[in-house]
Amino acid sequence: MITTLLPASILPGLLEVSLRNQLDVQALFEQVGIDADIVGRSDRFISLSQLDALLYAAFTESDDPLFGLHVGADNHYGNLDLLGNLMATANTLEQGIGMLFRYKDLVVPYLDFALDLEGKSVRVSAISKDPTLRFTATRAHNEVVVATMLSIGRSLLGADMPLTSASFLHGQPLPEELERYGAFFQCPLLFSAGQNAIQFSAELLGSPLPRAYPKYNERLRRSADQVLAGLSRAAGMTGRVVKQLERLLSEHAVSMEAVADALAVTPRTLQRRLQEEGTRFAQLRDQVRHQHACKALRQPRCNMQSLAIELGFSDTANFYHAFKRWQGCAPGQYRKRYSNDSGKEAQKAQTDDSL
Repeated sequence: MITTLLPASILPGLLEVSLRNQLDVQALFEQVGIDADIVGRSDRFISLSQLDALLYAAFTESDDPLFGLHVGADNHYGNLDLLGNLMATANTLEQGIGMLFRYKDLVVPYLDFALDLEGKSVRVSAISKDPTLRFTATRAHNEVVVATMLSIGRSLLGADMPLTSASFLHGQPLPEELERYGAFFQCPLLFSAGQNAIQFSAELLGSPLPRAYPKYNERLRRSADQVLAGLSRAAGMTGRVVKQLERLLSEHAVSMEAVADALAVTPRTLQRRLQEEGTRFAQLRDQVRHQHACKALRQPRCNMQSLAIELGFSDTANFYHAFKRWQGCAPGQYRKRYSNDSGKEAQKAQTDDSL
């Protein structure tokens, strides 16, 4: 798991999730090494591994099978703090979504978002960047993500947001649970899908937001840029190396020498600094490669040979063995699982009449 830091200001929202699940928050904080004194502070940070431990406990220890759906359904742009206000003060829904894409690392650095136009519809999907995170593999997380996207959209518009479909990574729930899904989403549902996503009419993108405030949005963007810069600095050498590795992938130059040169240090100094932060260059390189490979393989036109070269492997066989070690399955199997074949999804989608 790549060392990623999040501002402790997100903890009140996580506390609400944990308390709603009747967890012993103090014991949980002690277990994952979070100091309660930093709760709500934007100048203090928690690690992604701490977030993983906290949310995995919240998502797996609940007695409510629809816990994730209930949490997501109750969400509002105001719960997202700075990010939510950035979205709400944009001029249109499309610009609000743009704020999410640009500043998502303030709240969800472990997710990638994509917006795809499909005829007269638009599809917004959320994909986990780090396959090693345990909580993102839970049904509750899938429910939270998809339900939150709709809840945030409704709160931004100040009105209903009709969907043409909603997709989930997990399998179909029990019939009585399915009724609750139908009541909230009010659209055809697809389970065991390739992505967590919502789809709606492209006409909604141009909808004006009632809280649009361009000048205030500009000030918020400056504040958000400062917070992101602080997160980058707080991540230390590990964060800087990860950023350079992500950049150098496109140049097919993911060697330690290339990264050290980009950071204006010697390879030996780079190794020492990473060791002091409890990691190694090879580990970070593999994690960045793993994340990039997973993202690329989810695209329907991914060329395996080109991807292997892009990641710095001498041939596809070496990439095959490395990916199988990282993910536990072959690249082809992973690609098949996360296929974005919209025609197949349409055939599998359930209509409102089946709910």
